[in-house]
Amino acid sequence: MASIARRTLLTGGLALVAAPLFTTSGLAASPQPWIAYDRRLRALLADPPEGGDFDADFEQTLFDLNNIFRGRQGPRALAWDKGLALAARAHAADMAVTGDFDHMTREGYSPAGRVGLLARDLVGAPGENIAMRRNVATVVRPDQIMEQWRTSPGHRANLLAPGFTHVGYGVYRQGQRVIAVGAYAEVAARLAGPAPLRVASAEAIAAALSHAAPAIQQFSVSEPGGEVLTTTYVEGRPQSALAAGAWQLRPHLSTGEHRYEVAWGPVFVLG
Repeated sequence: MASIARRTLLTGGLALVAAPLFTTSGLAASPQPWIAYDRRLRALLADPPEGGDFDADFEQTLFDLNNIFRGRQGPRALAWDKGLALAARAHAADMAVTGDFDHMTREGYSPAGRVGLLARDLVGAPGENIAMRRNVATVVRPDQIMEQWRTSPGHRANLLAPGFTHVGYGVYRQGQRVIAVGAYAEVAARLAGPAPLRVASAEAIAAALSHAAPAIQQFSVSEPGGEVLTTTYVEGRPQSALAAGAWQLRPHLSTGEHRYEVAWGPVFVLG
């Protein structure tokens, strides 16, 4: 499944970045930092940073504007996804707290990792746009954010990517400043329900996949957000032992347009 290359634009009161998707390693990540990051994001969703709040109307308008733009350019409309919207909102609030305006957090958490934590029934390929804007005399409007994304090549590519099927927008408004995040994905399959974050064995992951639609019989794992695959499981049977730690599910697609390709799934902590 195609990745989206990173591009960056920083100008005056406006900053935009289109996402990197991968880090490279073949090792398990330490579990505690991922557990802590999941808690941090969920705490921000439940209680946004002081002095601001999420703007649901702004998010909905970005969604509508994105689909109007796609309709004019040819790609099919995107569907709203709750898990992607959670990932987008959480990252917007997290950037407001940390002051780090980037797809990668200072600890190295990526868009693919966030989607793997918060969109726990989704199997696909993720991408991300971010923007921060502060107007001096007026409030920031959705069309201003969308216009900046439309006129930036990397962001435009995400808005119009023909493979993307779903999106969730997150907007954190703090006075005259807005931080907006678009989390996009090409959704190739859905699990029957949210996968558990903590599991005692890889067999529990195979069980979570057992009722995926379309069916998934084979999967690998990687470091969360990482491209290097390690242990592969065929119909729930491992080809080698899987070490304890934080991993991201990498399902092998067996049906549809992307048959034989490797997708992204939920992050889980083994052991």
